[in-house]
Amino acid sequence: MTVKELGEYPLVARLCERLERVFGVDKRVLVGLGDDAAVLDINGVRLVLTIDTQLENAHFRRRWMPAFDLGWKSVAISISDVVAMGGKPIAALLGLGLTGEEPVAFVDEFYEGAISLCQSTGTLLLGGDTVRSQIGLMVSSVVIGVIEGEPIQRKGAQVGDAIVLTGFVGEAAAGFWLLEQGVSNIATSPLLQRCVERFKRPTPRTKALQVIHSFPVHAAIDISDGLVIDAQRMAIASKVQIVLDMEQLPLRESLREAARIVGKDALTLALTGGEDYELLIALPSSVAKEFCQALVRASIPAHQIGVVSANHPKGEVLGRNPDGTVSVLQGGFQHF
Repeated sequence: MTVKELGEYPLVARLCERLERVFGVDKRVLVGLGDDAAVLDINGVRLVLTIDTQLENAHFRRRWMPAFDLGWKSVAISISDVVAMGGKPIAALLGLGLTGEEPVAFVDEFYEGAISLCQSTGTLLLGGDTVRSQIGLMVSSVVIGVIEGEPIQRKGAQVGDAIVLTGFVGEAAAGFWLLEQGVSNIATSPLLQRCVERFKRPTPRTKALQVIHSFPVHAAIDISDGLVIDAQRMAIASKVQIVLDMEQLPLRESLREAARIVGKDALTLALTGGEDYELLIALPSSVAKEFCQALVRASIPAHQIGVVSANHPKGEVLGRNPDGTVSVLQGGFQHF
């Protein structure tokens, strides 16, 4: 059997089972396998650790991804994972694979982007590793953060919770297709520019941390592979049924315009497109409105888009349509 035949989820589950057998239970591990990041308690300090990898022609194309943006995004996506756990990013490391044919200016611009993102989030960039790559550009990012209090996991969602989304979904995926199809009028259209910017330079929601820690948040997850598939991850971990209200999804005009141009369905991009790096949060419905208002005061758009409707042994995500009917939602990015 090949990795492709097995699939990404079963492969990850297989590796997790092996690691649990080998290393067992360690009292230092507060959150181990199967979440956005790991959390360790080292002499009373709660550290968050995560890693992400981007590959040329899998995550980006060199022809339309400037070095500055690649450096920015490489760190931003890992910081988003740390924030989803309730952690404050402290330091980052970058592994950069180069073919050797890149101009030195390319590397300088890459690090300029990474440094800019780190400075804007209070994260130290401490170095990393540089290697030769025979398959094109490759970037791995490690981010370490700290947590005060309990880590926020995927598995805490409870029946009766509201499901809140920061920001907007779908624009980044639309931006990818605008770039991939070589749409010519991006520079003259503010709506299209917004989508491309959302893809190239996602904004990790570090400013949400103070609000998150001021409310009884039960669960959270970083939206990277698509709203539906990441909501499923929360539902599976929490063993609940989540119902998303299709009429409450925040679909901006920029998404609708870009979707029209690239020949895609706006709602599909919002549900399964991925690359959003927003937060999906479960907390008591009684405080959801106040929570959203607090996020907005922190300059973070926020919307209640669903509820945790029931317990479910395997986890499930449904969509409530405008006519009141519900249907099972599926789809999102997977590597295999």
